[in-house]
Amino acid sequence: MLPKNSTNLRNRVQKLNLPRTKALYPLFELISNSIHAIQEKASITNRYQGQITIKAIRNGDEELLKTLENIEKYPIHSFVIEDNGIGLNNDNIISFAELDSEKKIEIGGKGVGRLICLKAFNKLIVESDYLNGNGLVKRKFDYKRSREGFDNYQDELPTVNKQSGTTIILHKCEGIYQNYIPKSLMEIARQIVTHFQLYFIQNIQPEIIIKNQDNVEINLTNLYERDFEKEILKDSFNISEQNFNIFISKSYKALSHKIHYCAHERIVKSEGISKYLNDRVQEQEQGFFFQVFIVGEYLNKNVNESRTSFNFTIEEDEDSLNIEEITLSKIRRRTISSIETLLNVFLTDIRKKKMEIYVPIIEEEYPNYSTVLHHRKDKVEKLPAGLSKQELDIKLYELESDWRLDVKKQGVELLDKKKDITKLENYKELYSCYLSNFNEVGQSDLARYVVHRKAVIDLLETLIELNEDGRFENEEIVHSLFFPVREKGKSISTEKQNLWLLDERLTYNTLLASDKMFKQIDELNSDSEKRMDLIVRKSEVYENATLYSEEKYPFESFTVVEFKKPERDNYVHGDYKKDPIMQVRTYVEEIINGKEKVKGKRIEADIRTPFYCYVIADITPSLVKILDYESFVLTPDGLGYFRFYETKTSKAYIEVLPFKKILKDAAQRNKVLFDKLKLI
Repeated sequence: MLPKNSTNLRNRVQKLNLPRTKALYPLFELISNSIHAIQEKASITNRYQGQITIKAIRNGDEELLKTLENIEKYPIHSFVIEDNGIGLNNDNIISFAELDSEKKIEIGGKGVGRLICLKAFNKLIVESDYLNGNGLVKRKFDYKRSREGFDNYQDELPTVNKQSGTTIILHKCEGIYQNYIPKSLMEIARQIVTHFQLYFIQNIQPEIIIKNQDNVEINLTNLYERDFEKEILKDSFNISEQNFNIFISKSYKALSHKIHYCAHERIVKSEGISKYLNDRVQEQEQGFFFQVFIVGEYLNKNVNESRTSFNFTIEEDEDSLNIEEITLSKIRRRTISSIETLLNVFLTDIRKKKMEIYVPIIEEEYPNYSTVLHHRKDKVEKLPAGLSKQELDIKLYELESDWRLDVKKQGVELLDKKKDITKLENYKELYSCYLSNFNEVGQSDLARYVVHRKAVIDLLETLIELNEDGRFENEEIVHSLFFPVREKGKSISTEKQNLWLLDERLTYNTLLASDKMFKQIDELNSDSEKRMDLIVRKSEVYENATLYSEEKYPFESFTVVEFKKPERDNYVHGDYKKDPIMQVRTYVEEIINGKEKVKGKRIEADIRTPFYCYVIADITPSLVKILDYESFVLTPDGLGYFRFYETKTSKAYIEVLPFKKILKDAAQRNKVLFDKLKLI
């Protein structure tokens, strides 16, 4: 009698989701059914060896394909799966016809495997020999994507076979899925082994053979023994009274380390663990990757209908960290912990080799991260291998930020604990620990700033050399290294300017303007359209002004800086646009003649106000002519020039500094710091 589906089959198939990348899942489903049929037969038959044969059917003439040297360039459109299991007897055919059948629920059956087959393939062509009474009979039919499903159904046919078994043809793969079926028989074989690896690990698999139409075949047990390490590492853990088992094997053909979450001996979800095991191992000149399998009844009971995911929370939020709910992220964390234990020897060796590469880079290139090495060494060891210097810098910065946050939290916790005087001794210990960590945060900041200074000096040295075009960088780029161009003081922090290159005292000066017209500077109250490169105001009135005597009248000094392009040599004395000495003296006069206001209070600059002027320019012949005419004097080291001007309207000290003198002096002043961090 023709079995009846209990629902509209066509609608169920249409609603089912099967990603294109899982085009081999229908094949996996039929292999799984064959394994179950073999297991059922083994439970009632003595001395029985189960066998599954899979034949790939490719595009082209059958006889012609047998004669070709390489048929694997032709796409596969169908599979023939043959087993010697118990067959589609009356109980099994009823279960087959009943969608959502509960017959195989205890072994993970969802009753939808054939729907997955029809999602990717045109139909199933089925022939099955089963025991009916005292003899074998045959049942055959097609199973299509129609309302009823069954077509050309025939039953109790005579058979020449001597044992039960089933042959199913996965007929004509749909176009959207066919492109995702590998052409290589070996690749399909490996995917089958990977999908059913837990059977192989536990040595409960039947004999499985896959072959081409040219009769080239692969025994999957032999493939497993050859390409996967036999030695399996095992561990287990509990979450909320649910037990989970871990198996770790080695694969010489996999492309990465992976965790596989399994249900009923089959992989449901996989994810890479490269952030923990990112190193390819070389053994006997062939690399391998670890494959980690997680199994447990909780996973078995919570796999979704199509066996492509699980019906529980994947990632918990922070509020659920202490809740008993089992989530995939909790399982992952415990799994990683087990991996650390099982692969301790491997990880210790691989991380030692990795640290032999990273530690010298940190010591030589990034000494400001020395505290990270001290406080987060375990996290540094777990960084991915093969990071570039820039990538390593980013990773170390992330680790340092986490450490700083922990220190901050420790301080907050410390203040809270201080309220409880019954824990005073404990508080002293906590305070000592926090103070030590806090001091190291400061040391890290100092180291970072020293490294910054060394980088600035190196960059300036590069900028004043000839570039790839045989020319020097323009003065705006060089200017920006000292101080951002066209910025107002309130928008510039101490860390963003490098005036210490000229004089350490300038680091904490207050900026009026950078590369602005005088009339654009509100504080100067001037209508002049002349530009200055940099004006800095320094006040002796600081926050600790009360330390001065009441008779001490606060005064202001001004610093003017003018930048010139490296190796410029077209200066002309008396020409405002080409005479830097005339330019800075004009700047001084403009400031004195203007009316400056700070917070609404008027501050006048006059003849008593000292001006310190720096002309940053290489000493070229045309500039020397101007300096000689203006009676400038060589600096003691013979590299620069200086002169003090005193007129009826202003007083100004002007120093001409070539870039090589700035580099020499800045490097010398910071030498002790660079030495301490081994930056020289």
